Amino acid sequence: MNYHRIEHLNRQDVHIDELVIHSFEMGLYLAEVDFDNRKAFIIDDETGRPKKFHSMDQVKAAFGEATIRNAYLSHQSAYDEMVGTPDKVDNTLKVPLFGSAEPG
Repeated sequence: MNYHRIEHLNRQDVHIDELVIHSFEMGLYLAEVDFDNRKAFIIDDETGRPKKFHSMDQVKAAFGEATIRNAYLSHQSAYDEMVGTPDKVDNTLKVPLFGSAEPG
């Protein structure tokens, strides 16, 4: 499993190509980083699992030293899982927070 650690990325000499903040219900966020042509989630050193953030400000603070070229907020709606609706389709909303690239 690919992963990144904050202490390796939160430095002034690091240039992150893309940061995607995945938003989940109840104010839970996971950070996915594309750095050095490797896209992976930030892990928690104590658990070895993806690190949970509880606000966008917490994510921003965690990467306060690094240079981030493009950042996005990503969210998937659960509304398409209702009874009687067609099969699930990808309904991911990817909103640019800053940067020059368009969401893909």
